[in-house]
Amino acid sequence: MTQYLVSVLTEGAIFGIMALGLNVIWGWSGDFDLAYYGYVALGAYMTLVLTIGRQPPPVQYILGLELPYPVAVLLAVASAMALALVIGLIALRHLRGIYFSIVTLGAVYVLYAMAGQFVPLFNGYQGLSGLINPMADALGIDFNSYQYFFLGLAIAVFLLVYFFMSRVSSSRFGLALRSLREDERAAAAFGRDIYRLKLKAYVLGAGLGGLGGALFAAYLSAFNTSAWAPLETVVLYAAILVGGRGNIRGVVLGVLIVYVLIEESTRFLPEIPGHPGIVLALRPIVIGAALVLFLRFRPQGLLPERHYVDRVQPAAAEANAP
Repeated sequence: MTQYLVSVLTEGAIFGIMALGLNVIWGWSGDFDLAYYGYVALGAYMTLVLTIGRQPPPVQYILGLELPYPVAVLLAVASAMALALVIGLIALRHLRGIYFSIVTLGAVYVLYAMAGQFVPLFNGYQGLSGLINPMADALGIDFNSYQYFFLGLAIAVFLLVYFFMSRVSSSRFGLALRSLREDERAAAAFGRDIYRLKLKAYVLGAGLGGLGGALFAAYLSAFNTSAWAPLETVVLYAAILVGGRGNIRGVVLGVLIVYVLIEESTRFLPEIPGHPGIVLALRPIVIGAALVLFLRFRPQGLLPERHYVDRVQPAAAEANAP
């Protein structure tokens, strides 16, 4: 039971980091991004190819380095941000709404196809494995104690991300993003550079997705295309919607409700004799039902976003007064 709780808390912290990154893109900027989990996957893949070294044929993948895990994480995050910069430069310049979503959906499909069909990249559909207990030898941590160490690491990284995003949320940058979400034309009339602000938010959110993927790869010790299931992206969106879109605390609450309460509780349901797949199918059904109910009855979520006011400093107001 203890190991199960440790695994749930570890995954919850990792998914919390991913959700906070998606909240920047969708919750603050208002861009419905369907390529987000591709940045998570790229962070996981890059972490693996930078740490596990070379493996004997027929396994094939790029790089095959044996860098320290923290260095690999930084490079994985940088890779996710670089990819987001390329996609954002194309998708954010003239596309909004459903057109932006379609382009990002195409981008994530291209990434999925390349990772699965171009075997020399990340070993195709078989994926990568071998990242077992990174940093354990360097820190002198035995196998039985490592799960508790990694839980502490995941929670520590989550808290750092949480407090950093809390500061960003109330900063001028966070307020500017919300103004774009509410009315781009009005924001542009007040001198906001819409394209640049959205691009910065997109790259920042993708970087947090890559960070979550890097931790996820270390937790699973492997990654392949089966982890790209559409349900993973739906779970992140559901967590943000249920908790409160745009609200940092709401996102955390949503992760606890959707991932811990809904997803994990379905594991304890008794199986129906002769129908073993029904209980497994209940998970996406319950998550989908929660999405529909919240969209219909409480679209602002359980913790609605606080309405900030971007006030002009008194001195600046007096200087600009006629």
